[in-house]
This record gives sequence, structure tokens and C-alpha cells, in this order.
Amino acid sequence: MRKNFKLIATGILTVSALFFTACGANKAETTKGSTVESSVTSTEASSAADSESSEETVSAEAAKIKGSLDGDVYTNDEFNIKFDAKAAGMVMAGAEEFNEMRKMSNDDTLEMYAYNDSYTRVVMFGVLKDNIDIKSYIDENIATIKKDNEGVGEENLKIESSTIKFLGEDAPCLNAKLTSGDMTQYHTQVFIKSGDHVAVVVVNDTNEQGITDCLNMFTKAK
Repeated sequence: MRKNFKLIATGILTVSALFFTACGANKAETTKGSTVESSVTSTEASSAADSESSEETVSAEAAKIKGSLDGDVYTNDEFNIKFDAKAAGMVMAGAEEFNEMRKMSNDDTLEMYAYNDSYTRVVMFGVLKDNIDIKSYIDENIATIKKDNEGVGEENLKIESSTIKFLGEDAPCLNAKLTSGDMTQYHTQVFIKSGDHVAVVVVNDTNEQGITDCLNMFTKAK
């Protein structure tokens, strides 16, 4: 229990906010890698060509919705958002630190990671699978967070699905409050869409007002 709570508090992992997408991607890769070899050379060539074409399409699409980092400022034009970590009193994870964190969490959907000096406040942004059912996704996250922290007792874990105003628009969100001993951790996931694309903003803080403050630091990119 203490270990799970610590992960939520420090933000080392994304607390299932991006977990299901990562698992789905890994499962797809495993399935692709376990295909039975064909004895017909032409079939192998055709499959390889189709696979390469598919990967190129996915890469091109991924590049389209990938954001950019300029110092402490992250911008994603597809979702029309911008986050200035320095202005928020936070540090934007550098390339080496960011890649290491991705490996630790086995999560390739994460696009941005920022934190304060004490790691009591963490802001993340990730791009999820296209056309994902947000309501089902939130319900799954709620079930996972409850399971991962079942040892704390129901009275110490409050979690709900609701709607929040984000950049002037109503957005579905998940709010959680977890208490362990004399420490309380607040966790919010806000979901935004751009056409078929879906992204999530994740904020962890030991102060409820800090969640609101972090979300308010996001501005429109254009």
C-alpha cells in the first residue's frame, strides 16, 4: 500500500492514466511478432510490405500529433495546448530524464513530464489511442486505482468521474483523493479531443488547490 501511494505522490509512474494504452500497444506488438511463418516467399514479401506500409502510416500519424518542447515550454498544436513549466514554478524533464522515466513506466504514450523541486507536484500529458471510449477508459482507471490501493481502506480513498472546465471547454475528468497516514495526495486526469485523437492531462499534488493552479497554467497554443 505504501509503495503504491508513494508512486502516486511522486508521479514516477502515470498511475494508470496512460497505463491501459501502453498495455494495449505491447499486446499488439506481441501479436504481430508471433505470426506464423509462411512457406511461400511471395506471401512473406507481401506481409513485410504491408507491415512496413502500416508502420509508416502509424509513424506519420504519430508525428502529426506529437508535441514539441522548447526549453521549459511544451506545445501541442494538434490539441491546441501549451504548458510553461518554469512559469508554473516547475521543472520540465529533459530528454535523458524523460526517456528514462518512460522506460521505468513502460509507457510510450507520455509526451510531457514536469515536476516541482520536492516532487509533490507533477504534471503529465499523453496521447491515447484514437477513438478511445473515454467513459470506459475512466471507469477502468477508477477500478485499477481502487485495486492498487485497496489496503488503505475505503474511507481513505475518494475517487469519482466528473466534468471540468478546461481551457473554456467542458472536459471529462477523473478526480481522486488518497490519504495515507498524515499525507494526502490529489490526482486528476482531464481528457481532451481533437477529431479522432484523444489526449489526457494528468496532475498529482499534495494540495487540492495545486491541481486547479496547474490546470490553469495550460493555455491555448494558438
